[in-house]
Amino acid sequence: MTSSSPRPESAVPLVQLGHICSPIPTAVKIRIADALWSADQETKYVPPIDIEPYFEYHALQCKTMYHALGGSLPFSSHDGIVQIAEDLKEQGLTRDKLYLLLDERYPKIAVNEGQDRTEVINGAIDLVARLLLMVDVGQPTTRMWTGREFRLWEQGTIREFAATIFPEQRSSRHDGIRLDRDFNARNLYAIGGLKVELTNNLLDHLEVVDVEGETTVMIFHHVSFLKNQQKPLFPEGLVEETLQTLALLFPQNRWYGRTRHWYRRDLAPAVADADEGVLSVEPSATVLEIDGYHYWHDRLVRLKLVYDQSKPRTVRQWWNDRREGSQWYALWVVLGFTVFFGLVQSIEGALQVYKAYNPGDEGGGKGA
Repeated sequence: MTSSSPRPESAVPLVQLGHICSPIPTAVKIRIADALWSADQETKYVPPIDIEPYFEYHALQCKTMYHALGGSLPFSSHDGIVQIAEDLKEQGLTRDKLYLLLDERYPKIAVNEGQDRTEVINGAIDLVARLLLMVDVGQPTTRMWTGREFRLWEQGTIREFAATIFPEQRSSRHDGIRLDRDFNARNLYAIGGLKVELTNNLLDHLEVVDVEGETTVMIFHHVSFLKNQQKPLFPEGLVEETLQTLALLFPQNRWYGRTRHWYRRDLAPAVADADEGVLSVEPSATVLEIDGYHYWHDRLVRLKLVYDQSKPRTVRQWWNDRREGSQWYALWVVLGFTVFFGLVQSIEGALQVYKAYNPGDEGGGKGA
């Protein structure tokens, strides 16, 4: 078996791609992006949009796997990642064949006590699969419970694996479910009382989970990664549909200013790899049609049901909740009158108390 060769037009030789735990120079990022995302070996990759959010994720995954394996990866530089990515994309190798190829390519893998070559090689394959798909592939690298979904890739090509973990999901009935422009991420929080968290694991996108007693919705926010997919490994239509869910949740309508401010103030600071591209995804003509969603249909249905069934619990939520317009106006009119008459009664009561303690003030003064 032979490995795929580096592209002759590459401006950065593979041997210069640095240690995987070191800061990545811009030129090296472009070379890596070329291997991960270009349509084919003849097409030179030109990044259309910001790639920095993705490379925050890339660096984190490399460091996490490197330390999880005690520094025993078969390679220590990004050239190893690039080669495996090209083996998977261009050669279409199955996992079994890729394992045998790496076993040949790296005959002198240094392993730690209690490890074997199998664990190290499989760890390397899982790492590259994570970088290609932005999915937690393989067993979690930490013993702590994170709540993140993960999948085991055991056989077949990476495209077949992606098709398996992202099937069409249309089992939930959506009778009476209507998506509207008020159904967005900020309103899920401000009206529905849901906690919103950004995730870099595509498996968790739109998942509604319980996090320490709070109903939380996870939103995959890496728009730059999605838009850079020139020849996706994902099932046909998944990338575009995922972008449309983000256009739905972060709309460019009357809510845009508030959503942008909320995203920058509350969501982005919580993660190192926040991608502001979520604020500028162009919606399609069918973005509000629930029938148009195939891969995220069931999760959207569940999320909309959770939102519709939520009841305001704070004054702010009551103020923001205008889902039932007539009820909202009636409520605040009643509250307004209640406050007004309460204020009038308080003033009358205060005057009566004053008169009781100052009876002489009722007449015009003493007689002659």
